Amino acid sequence: MNVAVHTVGGLKAEPGEPEVAGFVDNVPAVYAVSERSDGFVWRLDRMTNPDHQAAYEAYVGDADLAVTLSVWESVEKLNHYVFKTLHGRFYNRKEEWFHPAEAAMFVLWTLPEGHEPTLVEAGARLAHLRAHGPSDHAFDWSYTSGTR
Repeated sequence: MNVAVHTVGGLKAEPGEPEVAGFVDNVPAVYAVSERSDGFVWRLDRMTNPDHQAAYEAYVGDADLAVTLSVWESVEKLNHYVFKTLHGRFYNRKEEWFHPAEAAMFVLWTLPEGHEPTLVEAGARLAHLRAHGPSDHAFDWSYTSGTR
């Protein structure tokens, strides 16, 4: 079984504005680290995949959101990427670029190997986590043994 992770964050400004440039300008580098990380399986790549771009636009609408969806071999390997690589440096600065979260901003769930989740599926898992709290269906770091 693999683990999927979906994140959603409300940017403080539109991409291209100086307030969020430190984040937006570094997304390609952080993605490159993810793709080289042990345990990485797949990610939604809207920059090079037109189908992913269309799904992203339908999901986000006109909101200033940063959205990710990726698949990893395990929670432990995802945890290492999130907190122990370049990603961690940006994660620790999220308050600079994102509005404070009023609800869960990410969700994890297990899925069979070979399954590429959709943003619709990811949104449903995030909504479930927000409505019901962590469970086997949709969880966060507190529900796993792979926490920092």
